[in-house]
Amino acid sequence: MQTNPLAFTSPAASAKNPASGVFHVPFVRPMMPPYELLHEEFEKIVCSGQLTKGPNVQKFEQAIAQRLGVRHAVAVSSCTVGLMLVYKSLGIAAGSCRDNRGRADCRVAGMEQRSRLNGALSVDLTQPMGEVIMPSYTFLAGPAAVVWNNLRPVFIEVDPATTNVLPQTVAAAITPHTVAISACHNFGNPCDVPALEAIAAEHGLPLIIDAAHGFGASSHGKPVGSGGTAQIFSLSPTKLLVAGEGGIVATNCDCLAHFVRMGREYGNDGSYDALFSGVNGRMPELSAALGLASLTILDSVVVRRDQIATLYRQELSQVPGIGFVETSPGSQSSHKDFSITIDPAQFGISRDSLRREMADRGIETRAYYDPPCHLQKAFAHFYDPMRPLPVTELLSARSLSLPMGAHVDEAVVDDICKTIAHVQQTL
Repeated sequence: MQTNPLAFTSPAASAKNPASGVFHVPFVRPMMPPYELLHEEFEKIVCSGQLTKGPNVQKFEQAIAQRLGVRHAVAVSSCTVGLMLVYKSLGIAAGSCRDNRGRADCRVAGMEQRSRLNGALSVDLTQPMGEVIMPSYTFLAGPAAVVWNNLRPVFIEVDPATTNVLPQTVAAAITPHTVAISACHNFGNPCDVPALEAIAAEHGLPLIIDAAHGFGASSHGKPVGSGGTAQIFSLSPTKLLVAGEGGIVATNCDCLAHFVRMGREYGNDGSYDALFSGVNGRMPELSAALGLASLTILDSVVVRRDQIATLYRQELSQVPGIGFVETSPGSQSSHKDFSITIDPAQFGISRDSLRREMADRGIETRAYYDPPCHLQKAFAHFYDPMRPLPVTELLSARSLSLPMGAHVDEAVVDDICKTIAHVQQTL
């Protein structure tokens, strides 16, 4: 008898969320693999006593690298730590990549002409910080990783249709102080990596892709992950590929991978003489085992999310004032989130009012990313008001992410869409 890989944790649509005791439709529940794929390996790990730095992490890294088509997949404790270590490692790798294991076409080796990155990564309050061009309409971990490395985020606008950065906007923001470009696959919607790569290559800059939402997404039939200097994925419970907590740094640069691996071990190469200040960024064995099992059902999860997203779009397309995130031709979103926008003039009430109405009816939603990063207390002093971001601020005020996960089936979609339509019709 064959087990349905998605059946193990699919709760009844009417089940209450144990954490809140309120929402009968919680925002997310992870797509977990069947327990029979987990218990034997979990038992081995517990009995062995080797809870970290073991064979499951190595197997997981190899499986991810093969799926993404990259030379290296480095498992870390979170996507945020992965981003921090990548920025930390860039300056270190730049001077050694070509001399050591790097290839002639390696983007990091090409950064030698921008040697100021090495200086930017060390604290020197008398010098301007190196700048990283990035969207403000993104999760706060992106600019946090930049600031942690004594770099300055330069916030730019996004395309209102795709919610991703536009290559021409990135190119216009490059200055002599720019040391890196960062983009993201927002909501799992692939950004235009080839166009961004061309701009990065022209200016000798690394291209860092915040791929937190990206596992399961594809572009022209290939999984996202192989373009740019590095792409960093999240494996937290809101994502398609789940490891409990964790992240993956995917890169084709040998030296960058080497220093990220060292960075997750405090910067220690094994000699106990740290080369640089790293962190404890290791992925536990239990997380790697969960990730391996989750990988076996990923294709089913991708198909299911696409089906649910299609249903949402079909049922909501006739409701006035609702907009959708558009995917570029040839791309397939992971649908980590299904996000809509609410135009209050056409819909009749604001996004926040609709969200309250849905919460009163037991349906949990999220408002990403409100406030946007350039208006958050931690990053507002980096924002230049002479370069306003009206699209970002409009999206943050109108975007509403609907429930998505193991608990969302056709009946749940129907319930949510009818609730939205009912609210709109009874204003």
